[in-house]
Amino acid sequence: MLRTHSQRGMLKWCTIAKLQLRYLSSMGKQCWKCKSLDVQNTFFCASCGVLRESAENENYFELLKLRKEFNIDALQLVKNYRHIQSMIHPDKFAQKSEHEKAIALEWSSLVNKAYKTLSKSIERGKYLLTLDGVSISEKNTSVDKEFLLEMMDVNESVEVAESAEDLEKIASELSVHIELLNSKLIQHFEVNDMDGAKETIVRLKYMTNIENT
Repeated sequence: MLRTHSQRGMLKWCTIAKLQLRYLSSMGKQCWKCKSLDVQNTFFCASCGVLRESAENENYFELLKLRKEFNIDALQLVKNYRHIQSMIHPDKFAQKSEHEKAIALEWSSLVNKAYKTLSKSIERGKYLLTLDGVSISEKNTSVDKEFLLEMMDVNESVEVAESAEDLEKIASELSVHIELLNSKLIQHFEVNDMDGAKETIVRLKYMTNIENT
């Protein structure tokens, strides 16, 4: 029997709806318990109140209720992090089902990872670059040779330093350079200069590695 135009349209709509439900469920948007698609709250279902399942692609800035920018409010980050952990920490779900305990553990781990990433300037910068589709090679080939030679000289100065005063002087100079680079990094992100931000982050990694030795 041939389907009518309205029947074909209804079948197509149902198919699309099923695919959308599967997609939302896989993204952690559909409530695992009541199947609601109401996502007004990041962590809890607005319909039945259970802890929602986390999604792999949660944006760290959205997760911690911050604007997507490099120059974040550090105090607000700490405040938001502590508030969120007070709601979703696994200890809060000790009397819940095994599934809910597992979800709480996943959320807590994800929030911790997001906090550690956004609380450090280099990691925050790298994450912003990642969101923009820019990656940094471990080989750091984007840095010019002149800078690399300067870093080699600084490393050598650390190795041959004969006193604590010598090391303190080197550390002080490095600290000044790191502050300048952090200021440049803020400017690069403000004007959406991702290439400049990438090069500055690589330089910062070199300097902080020396500073931490």
